[in-house]
Amino acid sequence: MLNSMPPLQWLATFQAVIESGSFAGAAKSLGLTPSAISHQMRALEGMLGQRLFLRDKRQVTPTEEALAYATTISESFARLVAATNRLATGAGARRLPIHCSPSFATLWLVPRLKDFMREHPAIDIALFASHEPARLGQDGILIDIQYARPVPETCEAIVLADETIVPMASPAFVAEHHIGAIADIGRVPLLHSLRCVVQWPQWSARFAPGLTLNPRGFQFDRAHLALASAADGLGIVLESTLQARAYLDQRRLVLPFGEVGIPVVAHRLIFRREDDGHPDLLAFIDWITRALRAEHPMAVTR
Repeated sequence: MLNSMPPLQWLATFQAVIESGSFAGAAKSLGLTPSAISHQMRALEGMLGQRLFLRDKRQVTPTEEALAYATTISESFARLVAATNRLATGAGARRLPIHCSPSFATLWLVPRLKDFMREHPAIDIALFASHEPARLGQDGILIDIQYARPVPETCEAIVLADETIVPMASPAFVAEHHIGAIADIGRVPLLHSLRCVVQWPQWSARFAPGLTLNPRGFQFDRAHLALASAADGLGIVLESTLQARAYLDQRRLVLPFGEVGIPVVAHRLIFRREDDGHPDLLAFIDWITRALRAEHPMAVTR
């Protein structure tokens, strides 16, 4: 275990390398020389005891550990920026810190935040997105919108919507490959949304037993990437009707076999019981449950 934190300058440099994709790009953005960037990164690797980059003569490639570390650092820097802005602009601002799974934030929440702002102009939302659960009460986060995670014993949970995991594809892909029957899945590329609670083997075991799935296809660790790729015609994706609502409404994706899917309960809004009376938390819960009821006719339950 380290006895001290790495210097913030090293971490900022590391983040710049990840964002720019090279030591030269980071050097340009920070006003340093590439050799200075390289020196700081080797010092950081030495302090952490971890190799962060694979180096060859022409490029540097971050390791998987480096990418995971960068995600955490990015969230921490975002909190520092938010805290600094809050202090600089005065204590009168009301900010509601929310943590959310990345795809729900991208596909559903962010496109509707303007509606929340109209109803509650005095509340500013600070939104943080990652797959790791928030440490409610430790990071200042009041709300965590989680995907397929157990509810902590100290928390209350609201099921946000019933979801159906169902095959989807672009209309052009369906027409090009003459897809009309479930058996056609066996001859076209499949897209794998790796974090989806239902995967292709589970779906096919229920609706197409004995069908040999096409081994070809792309894999994605974010639902929004899988859905965007399906809309671009790369294959058939198995994903949630909740996540894909905008794609379906705009006919960028269609259900080639109808709603032949598996119902799941996956997205939950989590908050600590001791925060139950917080007015901004209650305002957000009231807004999001009404918005989801309007789009998905089901009872949001606590």
